Amino acid sequence: MRRRVARRLCPLVAALALTGPVTLAGAQPAGAAAVAFPAVHVRTATLALSGRITGAQEKIDITGSLFVTVVTRTNPGGGGTARIISALGPTTGVGQTTGGRYLFVGADSDVVSWPPGPITPLIASPTFLQINPFYPPGPVVPPHPIDFVRVGVTVTGDGEIDDIVALINLIEDPDNP
Repeated sequence: MRRRVARRLCPLVAALALTGPVTLAGAQPAGAAAVAFPAVHVRTATLALSGRITGAQEKIDITGSLFVTVVTRTNPGGGGTARIISALGPTTGVGQTTGGRYLFVGADSDVVSWPPGPITPLIASPTFLQINPFYPPGPVVPPHPIDFVRVGVTVTGDGEIDDIVALINLIEDPDNP
């Protein structure tokens, strides 16, 4: 069965491979610059998370990781858009008052536009879920949406991704300067 499918598929793939470049080269007008088409760039980073946040019920010391993928696409006239996809890796927290263990989970996708000209950092605020500790015989508390991370991306005018950073929205704590 596989050989029969392969025999039918191979000539088709070969024919497409031979006609593809000829068709593309013929379709492009003479003197057209490659700049007329949008440029697409992709970059991925794994970032460590550590700090103290204000959770749904108490201050929480958090540690974990964040996986970020950024895909930029330029516009023909300048500027463009960036899709910033953020996903939490293993991320946990310990409550300052109760000592309860918290779990943070989720993924989020944000689209940020940038104008032509000088580039400023693009900022995304992904939302994740905070899963509260369960203390029997207390009630089970549903996950709480929380946005404790800011993802910053610096992009050049042509859409190249220079840097990806993530910062926890640290709380001000007079006991811990």
